Formats: sequence, structure tokens, C-alpha cells
Amino acid sequence: MKKTYIGLTCLLFLSLALFVALSFYGDSLERWHIKTGSFARVLRGEADRRQRPPSPAADSTRAVSQAPGQNFSQTVDTARKSILFIGDSMLEGLGPRLAAYAEENGHTLVNVIWYSSTTEVWGRTEKLKEYIAEYQPDYIFVSLGGNELFVSDIRDRRQKYLDNMLSQIGDIPFVWIGPPNWKPDTGINEMLAETLRPGQFYLSYTPDQHYDRARDGAHPTRASASAWMDRVCAWVMKSAAHRIVLHRPKAARATCHTVVLAPAK
Repeated sequence: MKKTYIGLTCLLFLSLALFVALSFYGDSLERWHIKTGSFARVLRGEADRRQRPPSPAADSTRAVSQAPGQNFSQTVDTARKSILFIGDSMLEGLGPRLAAYAEENGHTLVNVIWYSSTTEVWGRTEKLKEYIAEYQPDYIFVSLGGNELFVSDIRDRRQKYLDNMLSQIGDIPFVWIGPPNWKPDTGINEMLAETLRPGQFYLSYTPDQHYDRARDGAHPTRASASAWMDRVCAWVMKSAAHRIVLHRPKAARATCHTVVLAPAK
């Protein structure tokens, strides 16, 4: 009887050893259609990932990256662009510098300066839509807000005009350049930042940005406005929702087609 138990024990150990060996060499045996288990993978800590469903964390990361309004391009669009730049008198300093960028990088540019204009002035008309139809821009720059720094209850008084401007722009990629405050504002920058999508708004009023002012104490000098535009263009290439080629130009300034509108009333 004792010999029988010894024999059964040996047979059991021999079977276990054979099972382990087959598991380790399973990949080689599968081509002979001999199915083996994943016991060896478990022993080595290599569970078959092909059998695992995606983890919830991976799914949520993927969902965030594809969320509406967050479609950031990780590469720079190298195509030449037809650019429309609209805004208030700040374009006197910004426009010629952006024209130099356009000339250097093969883009075309049209500046539209509407003196004393605001989001209300543009938003209560269809002028932006008309200029888009006329010049067919691939990209739009907007510089507005300097004449609205101290408007009280700004959301109640300006939000609908801002929304109308955005409706006129539609799906065209754009960047809105915030005003270069000379004093704290009453909400224009906050309204713009909260309304526009990430990568569409450049905040010009930050502690690390300095402006030398012209005699009126509000407008940056031409040199300071050029440096301001340099910062904007560098940001567009690095952080905008839609990035285009804006390498720093060799020329300080350039001319382009410019439309000038009489001061808004």
C-alpha cells in the first residue's frame, strides 16, 4: 500500500512538471494547434494584456483629448494663409509688425482699423461678416477691448455683441488679442477669457509683460507694440488652438493693404 501512495505521488509531480513545461513552451506548440494555458505567464508576472479591456483611466484620457472645443493641433499648420486683422486703434502699432511676419512667412494680410471701436460697435453690425466675404481669410486676428476697460456691468452690456462677432467668424481659426491695460479693468478680459475657447485668447495684461506708453498714456509706443506682437506670434506658434507659421521676421515693419474706418460713434 505504501508503494502505491509513493507511485501516485510521483505520478502527480510528474504531471505537474509536464504541465508547467508545456505552459512555458506554449508559443512553440501553438503552431501545432496544441492549446496551452497562461500559467507560465502568471508565474513571470506577464498576464496576457491582449485579453484585458482598456482601463477606465485610459478611456477618460482619450475622452478628454477628443472633447469638443479642446481640439488643439500639436503641429504647426505650414500652409500660407490669407489673414484678416480687425480691431481698434491698437492696430496702428500691431498691424505693421504683423505685416512683417506675413511677408517673411509667405502669408497675405489685410488690416481693418476702426478707430474707437468696441465689441459693441462691431457686434451691432455685419461688417466683420462683410470683410470675411470680401477677403476670404483663412485666419483672423482681433484686437479689441482697450476702449472697454472701464465699462460697468460689462457682461450685461457687451456679451451679446461678443457672441454676434463670434457667430460671424464661424469656423475660421482666430486669435483674439486682449487689451494692454494701463489700469485694472472692470471685466473685459475676464469676459473674453471665459467666452473664448482655450488657445483663442491671448491675455496681454499680465505682470511679466511691460509696455512703454505713448504720450496719451494708453497706447504702447511703436517699438513696444512691435514687441507685443512678437509675443503674440510666438504664442500662436506654441500655444494657439490653431498654430500657423509665424517665424520672426528680419524686417522691423512692413506695409500691407489697410482699410481705415472713421471713428465709431
